[in-house]
Amino acid sequence: MTKNVVSDFPQCMTVLSPDETGADQIIKKIDCNQRRCFLVQMSQKTYDYLCLRLGNSHKADCWLSSRIEEVDTLPDRTVEAYLRIMMRHLSESTGP
Repeated sequence: MTKNVVSDFPQCMTVLSPDETGADQIIKKIDCNQRRCFLVQMSQKTYDYLCLRLGNSHKADCWLSSRIEEVDTLPDRTVEAYLRIMMRHLSESTGP
């Protein structure tokens, strides 16, 4: 679910948390523009799959950033939904 996180950052941060109780969660910080950045939280297993599917962790991070930047001006819930859809599409497709 989407949560706003209060921190030292002036930007709005969004946490994508498919499994809030999971022990092996990772968080990736995605800076989109001057006003917003996102914290993407996912299981280590999901991130490992992205890295394997896309080639390596750098490519996975770039893929996450690109997908979020495509919709970063939309509301947080929309960004979250779009990222989930794109991740599902990546897992179902046969190409890179």
